[in-house]
Amino acid sequence: MPTTRRDLLRLAAGAAISAAVTSCSGAGTDAGGKGHRTSPATTRPASPTNPPAGPPRDFAGRPRPGELYYGASLPADRSLSQWEHLLGAPLALHRSYFTPDPDETAQMSRQCDDDLTAGRLPHVSMKPPGTWADVASGRFDDWLRGIFGSLAQPGRPIFFTLHHEPENDAGPPGMQAADFVAMQRRVIGLGGDLAPAVTVVPVLQHWTFDPLHGGADPRSWIVEEAAVLGVDVYNPWSPTNGKLWRTFGSRVDEVTRWVGDTPLAIGEYGCRQDPADPGSVAAWLRDAADYARTHDIVSMSYFNSGQNSPDGSTELYGPAEQTFAELLGSTWVARPD
Repeated sequence: MPTTRRDLLRLAAGAAISAAVTSCSGAGTDAGGKGHRTSPATTRPASPTNPPAGPPRDFAGRPRPGELYYGASLPADRSLSQWEHLLGAPLALHRSYFTPDPDETAQMSRQCDDDLTAGRLPHVSMKPPGTWADVASGRFDDWLRGIFGSLAQPGRPIFFTLHHEPENDAGPPGMQAADFVAMQRRVIGLGGDLAPAVTVVPVLQHWTFDPLHGGADPRSWIVEEAAVLGVDVYNPWSPTNGKLWRTFGSRVDEVTRWVGDTPLAIGEYGCRQDPADPGSVAAWLRDAADYARTHDIVSMSYFNSGQNSPDGSTELYGPAEQTFAELLGSTWVARPD
């Protein structure tokens, strides 16, 4: 019987990880070579810049310490079930995106049902039908009630994001950072009343927290009422752009100094393949998971796609895909009850 791709994923995972770590010889720095860094198992301190307002807020489906929901997103033209068959297990978290047209709320609800039935935590996103200020004012409360009514499932956790990476659309009237924060507060309040098992997760870009981004004030975007804050984190390196290779942990460290003890959900993360060093992404993934488990990251979704990626695709294949499959089968992976 010929060897299938699924067989290769299962049988080669251990060898792929060993080869990946060996290929990443050298110091675990972010300049020059692509060494990996293993982060110490520490609890991150409260930020002197933006200390937490009080004890951490609980949320439905919160994983135990050292555990997290491990998953990914796929482009719409790829079959999730077929990919999971290759991986040998369903994702523990599925990230999906929707637009506010007449049928999208129903589609989002069906996707959440499918995910929960399959043992995945749904993390769904949608943009609002108006400005952030409009939502904050209550103009779209009926629309929000319809969303929360469709998602409300007692005891079945869902992560819901309204307008991920808002920085891309900031600027016009009603679309300032203060408007975004006010919108999130309105949504969190409604969601808490209508759908307690739905956690509203504001998702920002890492660039807002990057020291190189001198014009941004991260404090203006942080929603202190959120039980979980989200951020998208990518290794900026590609074979063609000349940017530094960055570890996942070094990027997240630039975020945590601003958010105190609020747990993080990684809405998207990714690393581009180096044709000259095929094991480097596998080691990067493994180090990312090690960091996440020891720094109160409750979920992470790999952006397994080439869409909207001008510097190159972050799609998983070869040793990186094998390593992802191995990590997905780890005992520390949480799943919704």
